[in-house]
Amino acid sequence: MSEKRSELRDGRDNAGKLVGNGCPGVGTVHGLAGGVGGGVLGYFLFMVIAGQGFYAIVLQGALVGIGCGSLSGRKSTRLGIVCAILGLAAGILSEWRFAPFAEDESLSFFLTHLHKNSGVPLVLIGIGIICAFYFGRGREDGAWLRRRKKSDEKPNETT
Repeated sequence: MSEKRSELRDGRDNAGKLVGNGCPGVGTVHGLAGGVGGGVLGYFLFMVIAGQGFYAIVLQGALVGIGCGSLSGRKSTRLGIVCAILGLAAGILSEWRFAPFAEDESLSFFLTHLHKNSGVPLVLIGIGIICAFYFGRGREDGAWLRRRKKSDEKPNETT
């Protein structure tokens, strides 16, 4: 196993010091909080944009993934899967609030008759789910919580 993978597995370098995000649980909690916050922000932005005549149902899933990936500080496929599920829930709830069925406006009726909805919203929610998974996986060094290692720093040059 390479040194980089060894570092990522336990969060320690060869000298035993913690590097980057040493506790994966903290990164997971930060990522999930960012994902939920992104979903809530996506819902409100979707409603505002829909009021202007545009249909941005992809926004919820994308913001779930971006919120999670930017705050998790690590790359995780599990977080991507959780973000995809959150993106699905956010997309369906937003579609229900925006355009419920005329016969019955309850959520249970909407969920049981979701297949009767037109294909365009379902395809767009699916694209949002893909975005949530892709962005929710994060990056190796994180987006916001990136730290420079001392070996990467440039020495001070005096003239």
